[in-house]
Amino acid sequence: MRILIADDELINRKILQEMLSEYADCDIVVNGLEVIEAFTMAHEQKRPYDLLCLDIMMPLMDGCEALMQIRKMETVMKIEPDDRVKVIMITAVDRPNEILQSYNGECSAYMIKPVNKKALIKQIKDIGLL
Repeated sequence: MRILIADDELINRKILQEMLSEYADCDIVVNGLEVIEAFTMAHEQKRPYDLLCLDIMMPLMDGCEALMQIRKMETVMKIEPDDRVKVIMITAVDRPNEILQSYNGECSAYMIKPVNKKALIKQIKDIGLL
């Protein structure tokens, strides 16, 4: 399994990488623009990501915008809905509007920071990746 972790805070990236590295190869990016770049490159190399752990609030491009662009790219690439990258949106604040916007962008699940490893692994199992 391949996972892309996107968060603008170094400590959050490292924590997620440590939690997930025993289950998958993890790549790390720091903003939404880098998410799009990594997603594109992974498809060009025919090694797409299975999971994207995507922080909502990031500089340059937020997680919701990055997710919307990824879904558009998947449509253009004619990727079937069941084969699209699974996305867990992660947010530091419990704001229902942000979470609702994330679901409108077709995320698979969401979590509130700080992320608990047991809950994260459960989410990944619930979306069918473990």
